[in-house]
Amino acid sequence: MKLISLNLQGGLIYGPMMEFIKKYSSDTDIFCFQEVFNNATAIRPILGNARPKLFSELNSLLLNFNGYYSTPVEHDVGGLAIFIKKTFVVTRINDVIIFPELNKTENENDANYFSMGRNLQFIEFYYSEKKYTIFNFHGMWIAKGKLDSDRRIEQSRRIRKFFDESIGAKILCTDLNVKPNTKSLGILKEGNRDLIQEYGVTSTRSSLKNRPEIVDYVITSPEVEVERFEVLKDEVSDHLQLLMEFN
Repeated sequence: MKLISLNLQGGLIYGPMMEFIKKYSSDTDIFCFQEVFNNATAIRPILGNARPKLFSELNSLLLNFNGYYSTPVEHDVGGLAIFIKKTFVVTRINDVIIFPELNKTENENDANYFSMGRNLQFIEFYYSEKKYTIFNFHGMWIAKGKLDSDRRIEQSRRIRKFFDESIGAKILCTDLNVKPNTKSLGILKEGNRDLIQEYGVTSTRSSLKNRPEIVDYVITSPEVEVERFEVLKDEVSDHLQLLMEFN
């Protein structure tokens, strides 16, 4: 099976992004997308030119896939979307709110500013009599940067709880918004495989961000047999695409 995870940045680079997805859709089984809007009436100013009906546009493009959307707690930042080939029978699709507490300041330049942790989206299916759960998540943004905070650590603990309670082979696709050496990431990868670290990835940002950094991750349970992992370089977002082949 082949999976691609990508933060779409709301579809700001719409044409190249759609061409990329169309190109890879022929031999990709699962797409996990972050920052996807669905009939949005409000969009955060930094994403002002984002596509308010991006999920519908993706549905029209990916005709051989079933698409599932997870509405975010913060409606102006975009939600989560998983697309899986129609040949797979999904036995469960759900999402849970990981961090519902409201922010006490709306000033994004305030060091105490944080965005609410959004939903953890997941699907379950069987392939060759083996059960898989794919998790999709977009971590909270904090004004002081990609470092640990009490909220981020608690966010990871809550994700890990759902991850551990699932049975079978598990894959977490996430723009976690934290650096590799944080406790927040360590909670998620303990006893699991961090493919970013394992494959020596040095950045998950495209040149559109103007600085290399790692914020996106694919973490798998030991039951997942990884055959290939690669960070693609297509300029379709300020994030790069994480491609994984597995059994």
